[in-house]
Amino acid sequence: MKLLRELKWKAIMYAVLYILMGIVLLLFPETTKKMLCYAVGGASVVAGVVTVCIYLFRDAAKNTYRNDFVVGFAAILLGVFLIVRVDLIMVLIPFVLGIAVMVSGFMKLQNCIDVRRMGYGNGLVLFLLALVSIIHGIILMVNPFHASIVLMRLVGAGLLFCGISDLLSTMYMARKIKNYIESTGAFKEAMDLNVKEIKDE
Repeated sequence: MKLLRELKWKAIMYAVLYILMGIVLLLFPETTKKMLCYAVGGASVVAGVVTVCIYLFRDAAKNTYRNDFVVGFAAILLGVFLIVRVDLIMVLIPFVLGIAVMVSGFMKLQNCIDVRRMGYGNGLVLFLLALVSIIHGIILMVNPFHASIVLMRLVGAGLLFCGISDLLSTMYMARKIKNYIESTGAFKEAMDLNVKEIKDE
C-alpha cells in the first residue's frame, strides 16, 4: 500500500507539471519557444531531482529492482539538455511534446487494460481519454499548423488535457487497485508485511 501511495503521488506530481505548462501556453500563446524550452527543461530537472531524492531516502531494501535513480537522473540530463541546447530543441518542441502527450495516452490505455483484467468494468472512460491523448500527440508531431500562436495554443491544450486526464486516471486507478487488493485478500498480506517492516525497524 505504501508503494501504491508513492506511485500515485509521483504520477500526480507529473500531472500537475503538465497542467501548469498547459495553462501558461494557453494564457500566453505568444510565449517564445526559447522560454518554453526553459520551462520544460526546468520542470524535467525538478521532477528528476524529486525522483532521485525519493530513491535516496527510501529504505535500501525497497529499492531492489526499482529504476527510480536511473529515471530521475535521465530526467535531470534531459532537462539540462533542453536548457543548454535551446537552439536545437526549438524546432523540435511540437514533436517532442507530441511524443510526451502520446506516451501519456498509451499509459492511460494500459490503465484501461489493467481495469478490464481486474474485472472492474470495461474502462471505457480511460480508453476515450487515451484515444484523445494519442490523437492529439500525433497532430502535434505532424504539426500541420503554420501560425505559431495556433500551434502554441494547441500544445498548451494538449498538455492541460494530459495533466487533468492523468490526474483523474491516477485517482481512478488508485481506487480500483485498492479495491482489487482488498477483494483478493492481498490486502491482509500487504498489511502483515507492513507490520513486519515496522517491527524490524
